[in-house]
Amino acid sequence: MFIDSHCHLDFPCFTTEIETLLAQLAQQNISKLIIPATQASSWDNIEKLANRYPALYYALGIHPHFLDSFQKNDLLTLKDKLLTSGVKRVALGEIGLDKFARADIKQQEFVFIEQLKIAKQLKLPIILHCVKKQGRVIEILKAQSFNHGGVYHAFSGSLETANEFIKLGFKLGIGGVITYPNSTTTRQTVAKLPIESLLLETDAPDMPIYQQHTSNNSPLNIIPIFNVLSELRNEPKSQLATQLYNNAFNLFPLFND
Repeated sequence: MFIDSHCHLDFPCFTTEIETLLAQLAQQNISKLIIPATQASSWDNIEKLANRYPALYYALGIHPHFLDSFQKNDLLTLKDKLLTSGVKRVALGEIGLDKFARADIKQQEFVFIEQLKIAKQLKLPIILHCVKKQGRVIEILKAQSFNHGGVYHAFSGSLETANEFIKLGFKLGIGGVITYPNSTTTRQTVAKLPIESLLLETDAPDMPIYQQHTSNNSPLNIIPIFNVLSELRNEPKSQLATQLYNNAFNLFPLFND
């Protein structure tokens, strides 16, 4: 059994095919998927989508790339929705800092810190988006004494960086980047990380895998990502698959089927 810990099935490209896709995923033993939100306007739709299909879970948050429409009242709404949301809400996210986002870094940090405060108050793990801002994110997590963990989505980088986040209670989302032969540093890092620190993800429809022949990435690509991860590591496939599945349960309040 596999879990895609990060995919955006609420995006329009999946609307007409979602039931077919979910059936295909079930055939591949991909039994659970987590949909992180990117902006306030998507929260209601994501919640409805997850409640409609047993395999889907969700997180609510404000992504640094979607701050054009941000209003301070969104933070109050976010807290209220997290407090009143149902059992399929498993985290706060996707939140963080991104060097390449259009928003000013001061605004990014304000929104990130305020969401960390909410997650801390509600004792929720976070789904972390961090691009070229690892050092600053670590500083903020420590300054906020955030200790409810989460997942560093789309991890790529050094063993040193990985270990810094693991020390702070984070697991590392391993996705399509490891399927690229030239991703040498990340592949070497993933091979050495504690097996308990890893989660699988696709970020579908983004983050295509190596030599992908379709325009959109798919949660079905959890399987080739897992196969590459297995090649990079020493554990038997069955042991690796079981541990990855359990890692998701250790972080998120998923239903045990």
